[in-house]
Amino acid sequence: MYFTYTFVLTVGLIVALPYYLVRFRKYFPTLANRLGFLKIPQLKRTIWVHAVSVGEVRAVEKLLERLRQQFPSTPIVVSTTTPAGQQLAQVRSDIVDHTFYFPLDLPWCVKRVIDRVDPEMVIIAETEIWPNFLRACRAHHARVVMINGRISDRSFSRYRVARRWLRRVFEDYTVIGMQSEVDRQRIEAIGADPRKVTVLGNLKYDAVASSRKMDIALAAFLRDWEPLWIAASTMPGEEEMVLDAFKELQKDHSNLKLLIAPRHPARFNVVAEIIEKKGFDVVRRTHLAGSGNVFLLDTIGELAAVFQYAAAVFVGGSLVPTGGHNVLEPARHGKPIVFGPHMENFRDIARLFLQAKAAIQIPNSNELAPAISNILANPGYAAGLGRNALAVIQQNTGATERVLQVLEPVGAP
Repeated sequence: MYFTYTFVLTVGLIVALPYYLVRFRKYFPTLANRLGFLKIPQLKRTIWVHAVSVGEVRAVEKLLERLRQQFPSTPIVVSTTTPAGQQLAQVRSDIVDHTFYFPLDLPWCVKRVIDRVDPEMVIIAETEIWPNFLRACRAHHARVVMINGRISDRSFSRYRVARRWLRRVFEDYTVIGMQSEVDRQRIEAIGADPRKVTVLGNLKYDAVASSRKMDIALAAFLRDWEPLWIAASTMPGEEEMVLDAFKELQKDHSNLKLLIAPRHPARFNVVAEIIEKKGFDVVRRTHLAGSGNVFLLDTIGELAAVFQYAAAVFVGGSLVPTGGHNVLEPARHGKPIVFGPHMENFRDIARLFLQAKAAIQIPNSNELAPAISNILANPGYAAGLGRNALAVIQQNTGATERVLQVLEPVGAP
């Protein structure tokens, strides 16, 4: 089965590679890493943490800090899949020795990287199941721990097809840590050994990104932007919805300002064009000049701190069928939150927030302007939503400590 998997993956990569290099040119500089050629020195007995993108890097940040405290002389490396995640990981050079892109799951690629990194322990954030990589870790006698694991509705149906083979793949994990009881049941249903599976909670509740200091110039600028509505992590198709709602809101809230933070950096210029086509003057974070009432946050790593200035927050990826995005960062600032119907990737978090009356879920974009208007017009209601959101955060922290307790008997370096 491994041969078949490797063959199909190789053919697929060969066919798709020209398209990706043309369509996603930003990935071309990452190709050497993905093929196993790392520009780092030969390491010895490292702790390797893999975090796919920005959200996962934020989620493991506190864990990385604790690992650095406990193992000051052990090399700690972080791999990511996306350039945005890589950029964010590189910022934490105070706790991370080296960063690189995760290799393609081909035997010759993963072996080259594992030989260079020489991991004693590999910690994988979220449900990243790479059979050849896991097999190579086992051969290298590296212990592999999954943390923050989750199985979405869509993934569950796909994984069940390969359940027999996955049972063998899951044997290469030392510990499989899931976010919730539902996730535990699902991963066991697709072949994981129940003796290896445990519920550790969601590390994103422990994320510390909001503790970073904001740039002085940005803080001074945003202090004058009141009231401010933030549309966070927007996806294609949502900016138009947000801007239409903003135009409607201006009828009753003429002083309202809007900040849009697209999810993907590659879309910054596209979103700027959308804002201008909708008839608004745009102020870009990278050029803090000019006048306007729509602010485009075209940087990485600043959104978490910006939430402190929001009067209301819409969390993107939820009005289009992309699974939603993280509501925890605005919640940590005690802000009223609105999201759409598509929160499949954050189903447990969304459920908790709705049950606690800590967020508003709208069925479609037509309800976006009324929901934000209700928040702006009712300060007491808005404050209650914010208090409840912060309470949900406070009640669900502690996953990082549970992970550390699991790592101890596993035998971290």
